[in-house]
Amino acid sequence: MIDVDARRAEVAELVQRRWGTLLTEISSTIVERDDARKPPPADLMAATGQTGLQALSLPPEVGGEGVDALTWGMVLEQIGYFCKDSALPLIINHQVDIARLICESGRNDLIERYARPVAEGHCGAGIAYTENADAFSFRTVLHQKEDGYLLNGYKSYITGGQMSDYFLTYALDQTGDMLACLVQSDDPGVTVTPAVPMGMKTAGASSISFDNVMLPTERILEASDGLTHAQRFLGNQRLWIACAPLGRAQAVLDECAVQLAGTTRYGEPVTDLKNVQASLGRMYIAIESARAMLYQALIRVSEGNTEPVFDPMVSAAKVFAVEQIRFVLERALGILGGFAFYESPHLGRYMRDFAGLSLAAGTQDILEVNLGAGVVARAGGIPNLFAANHGQASPEPRVGADVA
Repeated sequence: MIDVDARRAEVAELVQRRWGTLLTEISSTIVERDDARKPPPADLMAATGQTGLQALSLPPEVGGEGVDALTWGMVLEQIGYFCKDSALPLIINHQVDIARLICESGRNDLIERYARPVAEGHCGAGIAYTENADAFSFRTVLHQKEDGYLLNGYKSYITGGQMSDYFLTYALDQTGDMLACLVQSDDPGVTVTPAVPMGMKTAGASSISFDNVMLPTERILEASDGLTHAQRFLGNQRLWIACAPLGRAQAVLDECAVQLAGTTRYGEPVTDLKNVQASLGRMYIAIESARAMLYQALIRVSEGNTEPVFDPMVSAAKVFAVEQIRFVLERALGILGGFAFYESPHLGRYMRDFAGLSLAAGTQDILEVNLGAGVVARAGGIPNLFAANHGQASPEPRVGADVA
């Protein structure tokens, strides 16, 4: 049995000791960088690599420490707690997961060329997947030639794209099968353009176009069934993307308590008002329930008990955690009132940044549909327990919103 409280305390101490100073430095420039849409400075990103952050969950063959999924999720949670830049853990985790997929290929040439530099903090990587279309409608295509492949197309959004030296890119071949390939930012025909998203303005996001980009055969990472390969990446991201925001939600709750304790209404601290205490209590419940579900999913990943393409527990944890995180932020706005609206430089930014969590790695609606379809499929093989227990047919479902 894993003692999650002890593990969490150890991870909090680790993050503070190794990266606390760097996280404080990155946080100190967040307001100005957000206004200017600037990602974390390159020298600070390199420093996180030099101090082992990117390598922490990667395998030993690239100089990593190989910590398990639960520990890595807790590290991201603590980074979210200590760092006010919402985008930093997102950027780092994208790079780490790309390096992890390259390591899993077993290709020593690609591992040394692309995964090890990420682990050491010497280069950045981005995932070139999104086209604002489903995977079967992608317009990014790879045509095989005698001397390699010719890549043409466009990807609309890449986290950390402006900071990436290469891109894990998904494209369709002539048969309609999806392939995964590695495209360098300096390849002729590659154009990286800064994106202007609603939130995560410090993520260095970009779009990218490919105009007759020639790729050698050795840069094909997955020569067939790239869709399954991409789903493995997205499956991991469903957990990772919620961990750091959960840490930030915890920080918001703690900051609310401090701020309200120093605010007086009717001659007493606002924190003595019962409605305020109830709001703080509901925020606490939201955070702890989301944490419990995320940790359970992370433990399943650590133990190798998840489905590699679509795992119901992982997907449910993502959906639930995102809802709770957004609830905490909205409650914070309600109880902080005007201070949150016109004095705090951060809460509004968190609300804007984390709004995108409902879209990332599978939208909430799509994941709910997939989960519901799984319930229906499993029910087809389960005896009618209502009838068995009560000697009668089960009641007809009510037609209405709660059924849909």
